[in-house]
Amino acid sequence: MRVEPVVRLRFLTHQRWLVSIARFKSTRSFRSYDSYWPRPFINRMLNTDLLVEGRLCYTSENSAYVINPSDGNRILLFAKALNRALPNDIVAVKLNKPEQWRVRAFLEDPEDRCNRNTSLIVPAEAEEEFLDESDDDFDPSSSTLKGNLTTKPHFQLTMESNPGRWNSAAATNGGGEGLYPTVREVLQTSPLLLRRLFPGTLTALGLQEQKPLSPLPSRYLLRTGRVVGVLAEDSASRRLVGSLVFESALLLPSAFVEAEGLDEFTRPHRGVIEGRDGLPVAVPSVNCFFVPERIHVPRVKLVPSSVPEDLWANPHKAEGVRYLCKIQDWPATSPYPKGILCGQIGDPREIEPATQEILLSHGICEDEFTEDMLRDLPASEEKFQIPNYEYLRRKDFRSHCVVSVDPSTAKDLDDALHVKMFTKDVFEVGVHIADVSFFVRPMTPLDQEAANRTTSIYLVQRVIPMLPAILSERLCSLNPGVDRLTFSVVFKVDKEGNVLDVWFGRSVIRSCARLSYEDATTLLETPHGELDNLASRIAVQRPFSLSNIKRSITYLDMLAQKMRKRRVENGALLLDKVQLQFDLIPKEAEIKQFPSAHGTSSKEALEADSKKLVEGGEPIERPQVWPAGWPRGYAIKQSGRAHHLIEEWMLAANQAVARRLFYHVIQQKHQEILLNADVNTVTTPTMTAAVGSSAAHPTGVERSKSLRTSSMGTVLRRHPAPKVSKMEELVKIVSSAGIALDTTSGGAIRTSLDAYIARLREQGTPESEVESLSTALSYLTYMRMQMALYFSVEDVVDRAIRKVRNGEDAAMSSSTLDTMETAPSSSTSHESWESSLLKFSHHFGLNVPLYTHFTSPIRRYADLLVHRQLADLLGCGHWSCPRPSISPAPSTGSTSTAPCAPRRLTVQAAWCNRMRRETRRAQEESQQLFLAAWIKSSGSVQENAVVLGLGSNKVQLLIPSCGLVLNHQLQKFCRKASSWQMGSNRGANGDTTHAPCVIVEWNEAEGEEGEANEKVTAAASTTTKLSILSVCPVRLTCSSMGFYVKAELLPSSNPSLRVPSKLETEEVLMDNICTVGSDAK
Repeated sequence: MRVEPVVRLRFLTHQRWLVSIARFKSTRSFRSYDSYWPRPFINRMLNTDLLVEGRLCYTSENSAYVINPSDGNRILLFAKALNRALPNDIVAVKLNKPEQWRVRAFLEDPEDRCNRNTSLIVPAEAEEEFLDESDDDFDPSSSTLKGNLTTKPHFQLTMESNPGRWNSAAATNGGGEGLYPTVREVLQTSPLLLRRLFPGTLTALGLQEQKPLSPLPSRYLLRTGRVVGVLAEDSASRRLVGSLVFESALLLPSAFVEAEGLDEFTRPHRGVIEGRDGLPVAVPSVNCFFVPERIHVPRVKLVPSSVPEDLWANPHKAEGVRYLCKIQDWPATSPYPKGILCGQIGDPREIEPATQEILLSHGICEDEFTEDMLRDLPASEEKFQIPNYEYLRRKDFRSHCVVSVDPSTAKDLDDALHVKMFTKDVFEVGVHIADVSFFVRPMTPLDQEAANRTTSIYLVQRVIPMLPAILSERLCSLNPGVDRLTFSVVFKVDKEGNVLDVWFGRSVIRSCARLSYEDATTLLETPHGELDNLASRIAVQRPFSLSNIKRSITYLDMLAQKMRKRRVENGALLLDKVQLQFDLIPKEAEIKQFPSAHGTSSKEALEADSKKLVEGGEPIERPQVWPAGWPRGYAIKQSGRAHHLIEEWMLAANQAVARRLFYHVIQQKHQEILLNADVNTVTTPTMTAAVGSSAAHPTGVERSKSLRTSSMGTVLRRHPAPKVSKMEELVKIVSSAGIALDTTSGGAIRTSLDAYIARLREQGTPESEVESLSTALSYLTYMRMQMALYFSVEDVVDRAIRKVRNGEDAAMSSSTLDTMETAPSSSTSHESWESSLLKFSHHFGLNVPLYTHFTSPIRRYADLLVHRQLADLLGCGHWSCPRPSISPAPSTGSTSTAPCAPRRLTVQAAWCNRMRRETRRAQEESQQLFLAAWIKSSGSVQENAVVLGLGSNKVQLLIPSCGLVLNHQLQKFCRKASSWQMGSNRGANGDTTHAPCVIVEWNEAEGEEGEANEKVTAAASTTTKLSILSVCPVRLTCSSMGFYVKAELLPSSNPSLRVPSKLETEEVLMDNICTVGSDAK
């Protein structure tokens, strides 16, 4: 007979008891969620524009929104309408009836996106989530850091109804639902508002259900909807870190309790808990809940078998411990998601557990590739041979001098170059990219995994690849001396780097040399007569020599320099960003090079070090033992001629592919508009001239079939211009430091910054301070840029056309639509949507109209999509050829070659955007983690810092030497000073400006101790002033609780920071009087 473990819970305080009772009352009336619609039915509804597909963005625990692709406005979802969808899921949303829509609580010029999106082209799906995002978490006008706080819209009721009713609702509803009354509620109290909200509607009975793409009847309305299906789950919302709570199952809703016994999830453990008097109280069952640390994610009910038995017997063991949970499902009958406990989170003072937390917080999985994903790949490089038919259908570049230039530690070599001189003024330059699409076919398990990962993640200590190592490091990596399949862009350019012609196609190459950036730079700087000295350093495959390699690199560099110069002159925005490269302790050197004097292990040494390091940041004695993988130094990655060489040719290839894809879309959409014209429309001479004779084109049915089956879609990359408010904020910040910033274009911003830096050098400012300010200005500008985004061109254009057909744009009347359908080449409307599309796709940073990613398919899924799309356009897609024979057994994996629908491509593009943002942040946090570890091992580090922002009690700092940004309370930052106070700067005429500053008072005894610092102490025993872009010395230390860097202000000898004392002022006045008297004599 099995004995159930006795479950004892800690005593519930009175406050927790009240919370439990409140939750009990709110969940006892729980009704099951609506079931999700079948996926085929959802797809049909989406294809007929009856549903909206988008990313779910939470604003509070019970409210969220998705972006309507028609006009960029939000569709609000509240409470049960969220239907178990978690933050950042891709969902299908059904609009509610208009009477359930919301009305803005103010009817005076709301800031609606329909006022701004006057163009036919508007951002799709969840793009607005990224466009509205700012990486800058510091608000200089506020006394607090923004963090993750949600700002609710301003409430101001100007309708003739009772305002108190809506205010009370807003105050009592924590989810924000009460901020906006429903249309039904508004019309019940203010019937006269019907015609204002729904022009042309006489009675409320006339309100009919509307399609998502229908124009919004009034800008004062907010659409609402409900989730009918989750199309793609966000992994970051399902792998969580948090704590455990044990509660009585009596607090569960009746609908859930009645399901007890159906399965393990709904059948809690039996046991007892401690009552309010401390005595055991028998209860039918106890449940274990996981409480996530992440906001907007509900509590998770854990499967009992995943919780260790010792926790059921003694729940006190779970107190203060952080666990990892994975959400498996969310049954419709449960108010809580179903999850399993995956284990504990390790010591946050160790590098690996801290790295795992970084990955989890950004939704990055480090799982191994499964056998199903690897089924169609060879087990080793030796077991694969390029099929003979591939040599026949590809252009052969194996006789060319092809070289690759990459970081010295790189294993995934996805690009190579060759150059050949045709005449003295004409060159051929080939950009060869690894043909990953040959091995990764659409819709296979490996393709789906790559689509989910979207990119490789480059942490400091390792790489999490997008593709298996057999591809990323072997078969697809363009290693020297072996035949490799590639996709090539071959330019014909003149001596100034101007493109004369471009060829696109599949090819085969054999690289003759692998160069690091340092090798390429050395070759450029080494005369021909001294190349023999590099023979042992650079291996070259025959029949080529080091002289051939140098000649190729020299030509490529000459052309790249001219291209870069022209790009900068055309307005490209170049911003410096600090990137670190760490030197890690190897495994074999852990004990040998760092012996322990006390015989302690690495972990024990870390714990001992943590005890020594006090919160005040006092220097500690450097320990003698640090574990393998710990940083022992770092260097800043420098960009030189070799980096610029590769960058320019990769940019050229990406732009060329984008132009080729874009013009194909334009031609295709012209034909589609013509095919959709009314069959009874009489063909006009203009129409005939636009499309040519019937002999040159297939029939309408044939063309329609061809267009539907041949297109893989088109993914381009756009970089929206920065928001005006962000630029105004930047101008305000830098103007306080006397910088005149022109923000009309990216080139103008760069010119303004360069002029200020040049002026500093002319004034004799120390070079170290000039470099610090240059880095700070680049950072301030960079953080106010919007995120570059992938998007589906066809989806954008299709929505614009549907927008016109729905009659939303007043300028595009029905007669305009008829003209658009019958005369696409000559119609002014056609010029309108084309020019609107070019404006929409513009890349602000590069200042080019069209751009995409093509050159890194090993580590970016978007590049792989572009490869497939370009191959489809050129008619050389792999689905027209058999798969290579890898094993005797035929592959059972899916080889579906169905083209990606524009809507599906938009969802994939949005996912790539999100994961690119998350991986970028994870990579930055990994660098910050190792930097903090290095500071911990050093005890303390003194560096110069630049003040980026000042608040009433906050300061934001940039450490230019390592690119670290810190947000601190002024009280802790100035703890070594005798006193400090906020103030305002004074202009040239003595007027007080709005630019904040901090006046810091130092005493002589508060300077650095020691005879070596007596001069610094004497110079700093005065008053210093900190303002925006001030450069000041700081001491950096690492917290004993984890890898958190802290900064403390130190006394400065910099004259620009010192405020003269009264005695110094009198001495200066006396000197001036004596000088004037001497001159008079």
